Amino acid sequence: MKHFQIKNILIPTDFSKTGLLALEHASFMARLYKANLYLMHVIEITENTFDIYSPVIQIKNLDEIEKIALNQLATLATRLKKEYNIKATILCSRGNISAEIVTAVTNNDIDLVVMGTHGAKGFNEFFIGSNAHKTVTVCPCPVITVQSHAKKLGFTDIVLPIDDTLYSRQKTDYAITLAKKYGSRIHILGLIEKNGTTDPNKFKIKLDSIEKMVKKAGLAYDCKTIKDGNLAEAAMKYSKKIKAALIVILTGHESDITGMFLGAFAKQIVNHSRVPVMSIHSMEGIYEPISLAAANPF
Repeated sequence: MKHFQIKNILIPTDFSKTGLLALEHASFMARLYKANLYLMHVIEITENTFDIYSPVIQIKNLDEIEKIALNQLATLATRLKKEYNIKATILCSRGNISAEIVTAVTNNDIDLVVMGTHGAKGFNEFFIGSNAHKTVTVCPCPVITVQSHAKKLGFTDIVLPIDDTLYSRQKTDYAITLAKKYGSRIHILGLIEKNGTTDPNKFKIKLDSIEKMVKKAGLAYDCKTIKDGNLAEAAMKYSKKIKAALIVILTGHESDITGMFLGAFAKQIVNHSRVPVMSIHSMEGIYEPISLAAANPF
């Protein structure tokens, strides 16, 4: 089983308020883990590129845009060194945002990407919804997405949504790893689709097995089951109610209601959750599924 560790953190930023908030979360985490930080800005080439970067001053070429972006990244790196005593490596590239992020992840052995889901005015259609969503879809490492509401740093309460699919152990291990480092409480949230075909007895066995994993790790936890017609909405309402600091989801096998990319559950959570979301790709054949038939999966 692959061991999750955080040595290198990438923060793609558009220099917006939400992007800077994501940077604060990542810096807090980097200091806790003694991890390396990589600050990145991607210049996406579109017909509106020059207007986006300079609404007042006419910028004549991409080299000028890159110079401005590098200066802003350097300013942020200086602030991080002063406030967190963290040295940040700066990266600036041109091209498709999500593709460039994936390239940076691969080239720099990145363990985690932290990014905002709401960007600067005029850049919304490019960086926020579509690019956060695309990045979560294609990124080979976990991605934490942050909205403007998530001002509290540190993941003191972690929600672990569990639905009626096999592959849940992977995200459980990630949640446990984070909870140990942050001293968090894990909230195991069983989600049963209303009018669905979930066998309640088998589902309870699954929740019990996950509860054993968390208990074995010596963490504080609680367990609750909710039946609802919209599982994503139910998970977000519950997370808001308990003032959760993080929701951990899989982007591969999260729900019976699946979509073309993340699946309807994961897509809705990533796009609309006010609580930061950690998205992890389901990796069949590497991470063991939790078998409902196993009397003792451990």
